[in-house]
Amino acid sequence: MKLSQISKPILKLLIGPLLLIVLAIAIWRALDASQQWPLFKENLHLIFTGAKLFPFVLLTLLMPLNWLLEAFKWKVALQGIQTISIWTAFRATLSGVSFSVLLPNRVGEYLGRVLYLSAEKRATAVAVTIVASMSQLVWTLFFGFLAIIYLYPFLSTTLYFPSYFYYLTGGVLFLFLGLLLLLFFRISTVSNQLAIIFNHPRFTSWMKGPQQFTRFQLLRLLGLSLLRYFIFLFQYGAALTAFMVLLNPLEWIASICFTFLVLSVAPNFAVAELGVRGLVSVWVLGFFTTNKAGVLLATCSVWFVNLMIPAAMGALLLIGVQKFWRHVS
Repeated sequence: MKLSQISKPILKLLIGPLLLIVLAIAIWRALDASQQWPLFKENLHLIFTGAKLFPFVLLTLLMPLNWLLEAFKWKVALQGIQTISIWTAFRATLSGVSFSVLLPNRVGEYLGRVLYLSAEKRATAVAVTIVASMSQLVWTLFFGFLAIIYLYPFLSTTLYFPSYFYYLTGGVLFLFLGLLLLLFFRISTVSNQLAIIFNHPRFTSWMKGPQQFTRFQLLRLLGLSLLRYFIFLFQYGAALTAFMVLLNPLEWIASICFTFLVLSVAPNFAVAELGVRGLVSVWVLGFFTTNKAGVLLATCSVWFVNLMIPAAMGALLLIGVQKFWRHVS
């Protein structure tokens, strides 16, 4: 029986909240089973009384730097297509975050950004933005691969998969990382060949963006993405410290890198992403600490500061863009 035209959109809207509910139940059961609720309240009390306020302030202050780096990365990627100021790139990046909350796997991020560009440049800018996102994915896969190696003894005793499963997973990940790097550094040639093969005016125009990348630009994108990745790690470190999750650096860094890897390969909705982050973080960091409540609060804090606050700011900025487009139409 086929879904009606009305039920399909409704189902799509419900998938995210339903998934979040399922994940929330799983997290609640994990905390309840280990009797973490008193510790949960104690961690919250530390923040509101100011006892652990500095790490939380540091987490918050790193947020604008994080998105400013992303804005600068997008500005670098747009070279040769359209010159924009860093302020315009920053506003566009925040507006993209607002759109990303509404659509799965943050695909709306591209739509929100290109609103700030000339109409004839938008399709090309989407292709360029995808290439810029690839530079971030490179580091997510690289550090995720290293995290799997570090966490192998813990994963193998918890998941009970045969050894060859982990070797195969690591091999596939390493192979995919190599192919991604090859594609990334050969993006100009690949996009040019694709334009010739498909030979469609719209597709050819779309491919003009990736064709303009130089090796220096690609290296700059990788460098900026690496800085962003380190900022993410510092934010998690600050949040874990704020909520009394005291681990040695290798333990929490490997755990967070593994969490980033899972988030990059698992299809999810922004509404349910908090649940995915919380569940994976509580499970992996649970190898090293019994303070699961602190892990969950740290994860929620980073998610809220890095996604919800920028999304709200981007939504306010979009009001001005909408007025502008009404004016010019």
